[in-house]
Amino acid sequence: MKYYAVFVFMVLTQFMCGEPLNAQVNPSVDELHRFFNNQQLLITYREGEVLYGTYYFLEVHYCPNGYYGLYGNTVKRTVLGNEQKSNWQEYGSWKITTQNGVNGIFYAATNGNRQFYPLYKLANGDLFIREGVTIVKKGTAICQ
Repeated sequence: MKYYAVFVFMVLTQFMCGEPLNAQVNPSVDELHRFFNNQQLLITYREGEVLYGTYYFLEVHYCPNGYYGLYGNTVKRTVLGNEQKSNWQEYGSWKITTQNGVNGIFYAATNGNRQFYPLYKLANGDLFIREGVTIVKKGTAICQ
């Protein structure tokens, strides 16, 4: 019981004396334009379990005219320990816009897929789509 009281005291001290938590905020359209415009990005995420899930690696070139090229790779580990790899390409247009009061990216691929992704800015300045998705700038986009 003595250790429980010490643990509770330490946890409460952290909450009362620690820095306040900053919530994620929705960046402005201008901030999103500055972040994405003419950038080559690497977006990574996983679907499924750690051991047998599928890992996605998306290289996206976001051009100033609103067009994008996406070069995707996946790696999936099977139950037998093999790896299944696949590659694909996708093209279309991205538009930084507002839907339902939230700023984000609306994309329309040439294959007919359309989706809006709301974006949030974390306290450290990183952009956040959803848990487990990382966005890293890799340089200048290759555009025609």
